[in-house]
Amino acid sequence: LEFFHHRLSEQHYSKLCKTIRTKSAAYIEIAVESDGIDKTIRLHVEPMYRPDGSMNYLVITHSDITSAQQTKLALHESNQKLKSLIAAQSQRINEHEMQIGVIFDQAMDPMILLNETNQILDANDATLSMFALERTDLLGLNLTSIFSELDPTLLTDLLNQIPLYQEVQLRDPLTFAQNNSSLLLNGAIRYISLKHHKYILLTLRDRSSEHFAKIEIKRQQNELEEVVRNLNLATQAGGIGIWSWDFESNEVTWDERMYSIYGVHPDECDNNYAMWQERVHPDDIEHAEQSLLHARETLSQFNSEFRILLPSGDIRWVKAAADVIFAADSTTAIAMGGVNIDITKEKNAQDLLRNESEAAQAASEAKSMFLANMSHEIRTPMNGVVGMLSLLSETELNSEQSTMINTIKDSALTLLHIINDILDFSKIEAGQMSLESVPVELQTLLERTMDVLHLQANNKGIEMYLNYDPSLPKMIMSDGVRLSQVILNLLGNAVKFTESHDNITGKISISASLSFDGIAPCIQLRVQDNGIGMSEKQQKNLFKAFSQADSSTTRLYGGTGLGLSITQSLLSMMGGSITVDSHLGSGSCFSVELPFIAVENSIEDSLSEPLSNIRVLMVTNDKDFSTFCDFNLQNINNKRHSVSSLSRAIAVIKHALSANIEIGTIILGPDVYQGAEYQHLSSQDLDLLKQFKLVKYSSDGNQLSGPNSTNSYTVKAGPFKASELSKAIGVLNGLISPHVEVDDTKELVGNEHKEKSGYILVIDDQATNRDVLQRQLSHFGYQCELAVHGQEALRKWKNGNFDLILTDCHMPVMDGYELTKQIRQLERQDNSKGHIPIIAITANAMKESSEQCMSSGMDDFLTKPVELATLGRVVEKWLKLSPLVANNNPNNSDSKRHELEMSEPTPICMKSLENILGTTELSIIGPLLAGYWESVSEDIEMATEALSQRNEHNLQQIAHAAKGAAKSAGAEQIASIFESIQNTAMDKDWQYLSDSLQRSRTESNRLKSYLLEKSIITDTEVSL
Repeated sequence: LEFFHHRLSEQHYSKLCKTIRTKSAAYIEIAVESDGIDKTIRLHVEPMYRPDGSMNYLVITHSDITSAQQTKLALHESNQKLKSLIAAQSQRINEHEMQIGVIFDQAMDPMILLNETNQILDANDATLSMFALERTDLLGLNLTSIFSELDPTLLTDLLNQIPLYQEVQLRDPLTFAQNNSSLLLNGAIRYISLKHHKYILLTLRDRSSEHFAKIEIKRQQNELEEVVRNLNLATQAGGIGIWSWDFESNEVTWDERMYSIYGVHPDECDNNYAMWQERVHPDDIEHAEQSLLHARETLSQFNSEFRILLPSGDIRWVKAAADVIFAADSTTAIAMGGVNIDITKEKNAQDLLRNESEAAQAASEAKSMFLANMSHEIRTPMNGVVGMLSLLSETELNSEQSTMINTIKDSALTLLHIINDILDFSKIEAGQMSLESVPVELQTLLERTMDVLHLQANNKGIEMYLNYDPSLPKMIMSDGVRLSQVILNLLGNAVKFTESHDNITGKISISASLSFDGIAPCIQLRVQDNGIGMSEKQQKNLFKAFSQADSSTTRLYGGTGLGLSITQSLLSMMGGSITVDSHLGSGSCFSVELPFIAVENSIEDSLSEPLSNIRVLMVTNDKDFSTFCDFNLQNINNKRHSVSSLSRAIAVIKHALSANIEIGTIILGPDVYQGAEYQHLSSQDLDLLKQFKLVKYSSDGNQLSGPNSTNSYTVKAGPFKASELSKAIGVLNGLISPHVEVDDTKELVGNEHKEKSGYILVIDDQATNRDVLQRQLSHFGYQCELAVHGQEALRKWKNGNFDLILTDCHMPVMDGYELTKQIRQLERQDNSKGHIPIIAITANAMKESSEQCMSSGMDDFLTKPVELATLGRVVEKWLKLSPLVANNNPNNSDSKRHELEMSEPTPICMKSLENILGTTELSIIGPLLAGYWESVSEDIEMATEALSQRNEHNLQQIAHAAKGAAKSAGAEQIASIFESIQNTAMDKDWQYLSDSLQRSRTESNRLKSYLLEKSIITDTEVSL
């Protein structure tokens, strides 16, 4: 530091002190003199510390940035030149407008200035003389008052047909009547711009005169265009390394900066073009020279980047740009003017950035592979644990054994949740996380998330409320899985950090409303609890990865600290944001703002308007329940009144009866319905209540939601959902059906020992996994055969009569991917084999693994550990599609064929359509399906053309779009085929792709028959 001591200022020393104090690095620029030359040096100072934290020494590196400073100075000088050019041009434009005014006033031909409505704004002296009028007589008149035969729209119509500011002649002469005589005048019009406004200039002349003003304006325009060209060139060049090439003399002229760039003295260079050819790198000279000659031949701009070799052996990068210069007549090219800029530093920076990016990508891929392998190694044994526990829980157990099994299972699933968090974080960090855009019903998603966490919340005595704004669209376009993950993270945290104790009930409120961010409407989600809360310090690192409020939080509540970091990243990918408002000891409120696109033609809630006519009496002393009811009823403009006790409710009812006021529905909160006052109601008051339609909220865990009678509807108190409240009122008032939909997510139980039709081949190299799968399938009544690897499985498949294959992906001898490819190839060679469903069961949970499974020809994908109910649902689904579904008489082929036809799914899945549109009414889905039929016909034609051109990129894009359209229309089989094409297009297996397209044609013809049968389309369509 002593070397630089006399060159360092107090400001420099202050910066050094700050560097030592904050333990950070610093940059300092100083001026030095070396061999009589002033230079600028940049110092990089970084303190080094001992293990005890004290500073040991400073590491100082320096670099010469004199060249960069000189470049900055040159750029500054260039900018000043450019500003001068612009100022001069502005002055010339002002002078040009003044000249136009002089020309207008002194022109020999009559000229009239008009606006676009033909109103006269000004006229020159020649016009006044010709018409024998004063200026005040003309100004403000419409041109048609002078030339009565003139069409009012003629001028603007003619001008709109030609380029802006170009002159056009009027086809017919104008007639001016004066003193019993008529004057025939030829007219010419053009737009002119004065003070940034556009006007029409009408020039009148006899047939023998020439318009001298036109020549003058043309000359002015030529000069202006030349200035603009030079100005554009100066802007692009920045004043660095200017050169010119005279086409007539073939002489190339350089300025001093050009000589400096190419490392040559002006006195040493007789031929600049030859010097340029000599300096350009041998590998670049051909392309650079061809570009230059092409620009001259085509009279176009020249742009090129190339390397040059200096006498010192250094290689520099140069960017060259030039434009053609024309003579005054604007038709003859006389020269080319351009610039050279040294871009070596930029190129070096790009190379460095590219190398660092490649290294980071390699590191990211290595980490992702490590995480995938780690996930695989943990999931494989976990499959045995969870699978056996699921089977064991179906046996007869005492209460203590059931508790222990549930504890073990919860612990295993918690470990899997941690693994999933780490994998998600890794994908987000590597930029490999992608989002879908499919129709999502937000209210259903919120309520299902509440259902998932209800048991956990109920065990802690926590009440959950949903306040949903019905003005939100019924369906939005989003990634339902990832949006559910966001809500589950927030709601899960609220449950985790909230307790009920000391006569304080834990409460969690979820609200969804429509808000406006100043640009577009958005969805605002709020999750509020009265849990432990956080301090301001704890909130600062809340959304950082692997971070929790403090270490005690991790010890007490567990978790990876990744949930909120993943949540914030997912919301950012969706274009949304998240904030938190929390106070230690009084709870937290997380607010999410999410932009959305509403699904067009989605079915809106038809209950809101009828419910608005019903008067509701709410009976509760629970502030949160009262807020829940008030919010959800207020949003449908319902007439409502609230009282805090049954005695007051009875009084209100009696008054309403006497005043002939109708009360449509009475809502009893859980604090009232199961409170002492209700239990001790007199028979007279109870009979009075029963005369009205009652919605009773019950906190009895064994009570099911639904109607008890025509005037009574019980709702399970927890979680409190907006849909259940409106449904209860709607059912009691006859507005909707009381039918209770069956939950298709309910676990399959009670099927043990019940024989089912299905012979399944199971392949896994792990004995534990084979044992688990065999026991799980036997639980559902399926028969199975086991194989250790793909080669053994292929031999058994050839000799067997299997309905379904369950296979691991990674196995010795032959893996699941190769097994699937060989089976699919044999199926294509022998059509009688049909298409056997193949389901992957793998421990690799990465998205790439599922894509590899589908691209190899598999039909579905399950991640280990596979829970019993999930396996049962997937197997049952695909057995329906198997070409060899077994029956009681395996030799009866006709019976098999009949079963296959009966089990074959319809081309349109009505359940999927109902989930998307909320209805299956033909009047609503008919137009959508008719439109989809036209769409799928075009998709198959475009895919066929892409296949014929062997264009795998186009084919993949077409298949991706077609898959999305098919899913939106409920055409699941067609969607599956296009998804397979999308996943395999880049493999260029043209035969497989051709077969897949043929399958899509077959399926689309089946769709056509279905639509014809339903009278959705007419028989004029052509089969594919």
